[in-house]
Amino acid sequence: MDPYGGFEPQVGQIRALRTFRIGPDGGLYPLFSNDPWHDGANTARCLAADRPPHPSPDPDCTCGFYAFGGEQWVADHPRSRHVLAVVACWGRIIAGTRGLRAEHCRIEALWLSAAVPVDLAERVRQEHPSVAVHRDRARMVAEHPPTELDCYEQSDRGRDRPVGRLWWSAALTSAVLGVLPAHWLGGTQSAALLSVVLGTAFAVGALPSARRGIDVGGSRRRVLCLATSLWLFASFLGPFGAVFVRLPLVQAASIAGLQHLCVLVEGRQIPAQIS
Repeated sequence: MDPYGGFEPQVGQIRALRTFRIGPDGGLYPLFSNDPWHDGANTARCLAADRPPHPSPDPDCTCGFYAFGGEQWVADHPRSRHVLAVVACWGRIIAGTRGLRAEHCRIEALWLSAAVPVDLAERVRQEHPSVAVHRDRARMVAEHPPTELDCYEQSDRGRDRPVGRLWWSAALTSAVLGVLPAHWLGGTQSAALLSVVLGTAFAVGALPSARRGIDVGGSRRRVLCLATSLWLFASFLGPFGAVFVRLPLVQAASIAGLQHLCVLVEGRQIPAQIS
């Protein structure tokens, strides 16, 4: 099932989480739209010009209001570190494994971190008088708990983090070992054996897990393991491996790191720049 768009419509009011950009006027804007949400009910509509008119959301389209099923998934968005909303969803709802898409949404509660200036928070209250604005995130989630749906993945965020750090540490250590001179590792045969063992281990780690709903970062882990395995086995290809395997991996990692840094910086812009 898709993380935010399964194929079985749900009915009834459901609580979920999402984040917003705060405009200078105190308006709450979606991450990828310059149309602010209104106080009270908001209704989704499909803006795709290449599709015939249809109700939103639709299983065959990506339209609808997106919301997350729990904090473990909304935390992937840097803006959620400063702005987090509990939204009530109803009407046509399509649920996935990590969230849902809804036809109607209303902001029920809003948490603003200390990074949001007091005067801007006051403008948010004026623009959305029916919304309960909180400065204590845990209290907001406790008073407005998200609805738990059977289709959501079961995950322990606290357990995922140390496991993720372990994978990254192992990958970085292996990548460094892969570029060390052979005599530092006990000779050519020892270095080759180490590369084969580590490369095979990471190749196995890149295989899809048979256990569903436990490793939220499973896809990222598989990409990391695959890249590390390719990096290690590239040593057997000589100059060809350095130019056509390792260099593209370094370039891809640099681009991904720069993009992540830009997202983090953009997420700290409060108020956001609304064009």
